[in-house]
Amino acid sequence: MRSVYLSLLLILLPACVHAFEVDHWPGGTFSGQPVSLDWPAPAPLAHPLTLCALYPHLRDAYWLSVNQGMVEEAKRLGVKLRIHEAGGYGAITEQRQQLQQCVSEGSDAILLGAVSYDGLNEAITASPLPVFGLVNDLPAGLVRAKVGVSWYQMGWQIGHWLAKRHPAGSPPVSVALFPGPQASGGNNFVEPGFADGIKGSAIRLVSTARGDNSREIQRTLVQQTLARHPDLDYLVGGAIAAEVAVNELAQRQLDRPKVLSTYFSHGVQRGLRRGKILAANSDQMRLQGRLAVAQAVCLLQKPNAGERQCPRVMGPPILTLEAPLADPGNSLSDGAFRPVYRVGTDASGK
Repeated sequence: MRSVYLSLLLILLPACVHAFEVDHWPGGTFSGQPVSLDWPAPAPLAHPLTLCALYPHLRDAYWLSVNQGMVEEAKRLGVKLRIHEAGGYGAITEQRQQLQQCVSEGSDAILLGAVSYDGLNEAITASPLPVFGLVNDLPAGLVRAKVGVSWYQMGWQIGHWLAKRHPAGSPPVSVALFPGPQASGGNNFVEPGFADGIKGSAIRLVSTARGDNSREIQRTLVQQTLARHPDLDYLVGGAIAAEVAVNELAQRQLDRPKVLSTYFSHGVQRGLRRGKILAANSDQMRLQGRLAVAQAVCLLQKPNAGERQCPRVMGPPILTLEAPLADPGNSLSDGAFRPVYRVGTDASGK
């Protein structure tokens, strides 16, 4: 029935209008059960808007994939796009300054991939421009709208997948968790989600190792954990932790612990294909980039629109995968894609 409805919607809509399948949270936060929605995105603009997007960084596959999605949708809609990266999740001062820079550049709105959940509240409130949350969650009521997923659910789905594999009463197994940087991005929510997902199962969480999402730091954490827990059954981490764990196990010629990833990357896709990663989530980050641009345009054009016309809190459905994606176009950037910092502007940003 859902696919029939979407087909009819696409026939009735003008050819220039795209429709997205999204999860929509009517309550304004990424909590509770979302409502599935086929959302007709805005049509291309007659008069271009300028959006300023702020990323924590552009040094991994995740944000590169978000970047390509934003670039694609900006080009489709005829939007001017300026992108700045803070340099990492510790760069809160830099991101505060970039919020002001967006204003001075003459942007119409800011799309904020925040480096901190609550460390930017004052800077966001002080901004004269409408601010939209991008990927990383922010406190309720702080921004005009936001695109993302429930990172609690990202942790819960991987935990629940493991719990079904090792239910209560089966032999106990041990797991180490590598959630990424301390109190940054979605990591505040992955840990409690994972803990709730394994409740009542035979799984014992024996180690939680937090650190910056650089390959060097994650490799050190993985090495230290393997040394402390030589009988570990599972290693669950973000994409970078999962990738370096696969390499470490290969170098040591070990077939355990088994590796799972809480989010997706090109390396995780390869790991699933080769049978080196057991399961992984994808929050369809390239699609998140498209949705973020489309949402901002919708609400800038129609600030009083209803929730079904311009959803305030939405994102793609989370996929929990046991095999590689046959079509990763909503999740991963193309192999030849490189970071893009300007769309529809010259080198000076005009």
